Amino acid sequence: MHVHIRYMAALRDRLGEGETTLDLPPDVSDSETLIAHLTASDAAAAALAAPEIRLIRNDRIVTRPSALEDGDRLAFCPPFTGG
Repeated sequence: MHVHIRYMAALRDRLGEGETTLDLPPDVSDSETLIAHLTASDAAAAALAAPEIRLIRNDRIVTRPSALEDGDRLAFCPPFTGG
């Protein structure tokens, strides 16, 4: 499965990159197994598992865990504040 991932705001800083494209192994089928897969290669990715982190899948905010499909565009977003 091929997915494109963007890390927003502080997550971008923590992970050291703003986006990546990955070919995932067959056992990665949802958002939570994706986070475990990412964390296995970079401990900083554990931050993605925090309950306040929103997952955007193909331009829509989704609940987690969320099933993944080939070609998905994902974004992990921390809480935003504004004023």
